[in-house]
Amino acid sequence: MESESKTRTAVWLKPSTIRKIDTWMAPDNCETRSEFIEKALVFYTGYLETNDASKYLCEVLSNMIRGILDNNNNRLRSLLFKWCVELNMACHTIAAHFGDAEIDRRELRGYAAQEVKETCGQISFDNALDIQRQL
Repeated sequence: MESESKTRTAVWLKPSTIRKIDTWMAPDNCETRSEFIEKALVFYTGYLETNDASKYLCEVLSNMIRGILDNNNNRLRSLLFKWCVELNMACHTIAAHFGDAEIDRRELRGYAAQEVKETCGQISFDNALDIQRQL
C-alpha cells in the first residue's frame, strides 16, 4: 500500500461488529480498528473491481471446488466413453444384420428414440439384445 495521508471519517458500527473486529484484529496483525477496517475495505473493493471471487476465496475452498469439478469431469468423460462403446457395438450389429430398406431404418430410429425417452437413456446393448431375443 502506498504511503498517502489519511482522512478522518466517521463510521457507525453495531456493537456486534465491533466485537468481531476486536476478535480478529490480533490474528490479522492489525494494531487498530481503523487499520482492520481499512484492510477489510481494500479487500472488498478489490473484489468488486475484479468481479472475480477466485482471488478472494480461501485457497482451501478453491481447491475443494476444483477437485469436485475435476471428479465430475472425469465421471462424465467415463460415462461418455462407455456410451460411445455401447453405441458403436449397436451400430456394427445393426449394420451387419439389418436390411438396407429406408423404411426399416426410419421405423428403427423412431423406436429407438421412444425407448430412450421412456428409459431416460438407461439402455445398454445387452438390454437391447435381450429385448430382441424375446421378440
